Amino acid sequence: MAFYLKYRPQKIKELDLESVRLALTEALKAKEVAHAFLFVGPKGTGKTSSARIVARSVNCVKRKSNQGEPCLKCEMCKNILNAKTLDLIEIDAASNRGIDDIRDLKAKINLTPSRAKIKVYIIDEVHMLTTEAFNALLKTLEEPPSHAMFVLCTTEPQKLPETITSRCFRVSFNKATEKEIVRSLSRVVKGEKIKINKKDLLVIANKANGSFRDAVKILEQLASVGKSISRKRVKSVLKRGLEDGSIDDWLVLIINQKVDKALDWLSQVVNKGADVRQLARESVERLRQLLMIKLEVEKGDDLFKEQTVEVVKQLTFYFHQAAREIKGAVIESLPLELMIVEWSSFNKDKAAAADDDEREALEEEKVPKTTNLKKSSGKLSIAKVTDKWQEVLKALKPHNHSLEALLKATKPSGFDGGVLVLEVFYKFHKERLEDDRYRQLVETVASEILSKPVKVRYLLGDKVRTVENKNSQDDNVSGKIDKDIIKTAEEVFGVEVN
Repeated sequence: MAFYLKYRPQKIKELDLESVRLALTEALKAKEVAHAFLFVGPKGTGKTSSARIVARSVNCVKRKSNQGEPCLKCEMCKNILNAKTLDLIEIDAASNRGIDDIRDLKAKINLTPSRAKIKVYIIDEVHMLTTEAFNALLKTLEEPPSHAMFVLCTTEPQKLPETITSRCFRVSFNKATEKEIVRSLSRVVKGEKIKINKKDLLVIANKANGSFRDAVKILEQLASVGKSISRKRVKSVLKRGLEDGSIDDWLVLIINQKVDKALDWLSQVVNKGADVRQLARESVERLRQLLMIKLEVEKGDDLFKEQTVEVVKQLTFYFHQAAREIKGAVIESLPLELMIVEWSSFNKDKAAAADDDEREALEEEKVPKTTNLKKSSGKLSIAKVTDKWQEVLKALKPHNHSLEALLKATKPSGFDGGVLVLEVFYKFHKERLEDDRYRQLVETVASEILSKPVKVRYLLGDKVRTVENKNSQDDNVSGKIDKDIIKTAEEVFGVEVN
């Protein structure tokens, strides 16, 4: 039998998470025990084991009312322990989304237990239930019979409807600390009479990423060739296929889009026997650390000095997504391989988009300079500026036709010989046109046409329009023109006006 099954906690005191021991002890000692529990936490932290302990506790015939521990000696404790009772029903929502099981549960829940006092339903990965299954479960949770109890287990509580969670006694299973994992491993070491240094147990605990089950699996792998485990063997197994610093080398290849070399590196370490899940987990942990260094939250050498925070964040996200897909992959390394290719494609697309933006910016910069303007000795009147305004718009069009279209909705309303005041009718319109990039372009072209250095200022008109009344027929500009202004503004400024 696998170690993690053989040494599963059977009593509350054997649970390695202290917070869970305290919560369950108090809950099961209560005069009225909750009819529904919700166990929340990462994989491998003991949720299912704890659910079975609850089932034994509430059905133990020798348990005293002010105690939470099952005796493990009475017939009911033994039957539940050996899965020889019809009164403990376990449903795996991840395998079939649960609708048929929940319907069956709803139909049979009013039937009294065959031998136990309480019929216990354990629903694992409950967040995977369909909407229909959740609705059926809710009706059962609202008015459960006194002889029924539910223990819902999940790694993703945010996916549960509030109507479900509000009816449950919640117990949080946090990631185990290294100390708690060593406590769990020590029980296995004692039971199997394994010889291993306590420092090496700490190394295993560190690699287990807060999971009791993963830690015990590592220990079992180490003990598979002998009960005496040396420091050398621990290092050999945990570093199999990897060398110190090599993950950094790999991450540099990936972030720099060296696809062939990155894939070759991955192929080599997998062929040497590297644990792909462990590799992915360590890579995500390293990227997280590098992101914190980049954000100056932590101290350390910045491996990606030439990269921005955004780039490191994106790569971390890509790795995290790939790591989550490894468990269900037909070929374990495939999610990582696809991630490397997708990362390269993503960056090439982004680079192409940046080049397009740069070309557009360069085109807009090809505007006549004001240094060669003719100096007019006389003052221009607003009437003359208005007469020439269409010329200004026409000259602006080759440089930015969308901006020219948007300026058609403005009106010259004042000119003091140096400052041209343009009246606009939307607040968002004014704010965007005042952007330096667009204001300077308008000033340069206007100065050329008017043969005089001109500064542009924007003024909200007396009848200021808002986006909300953009379709009003009472505006001075027709509804159709208003819609055109909104559409053009969205195109020019890259914003959506609601």
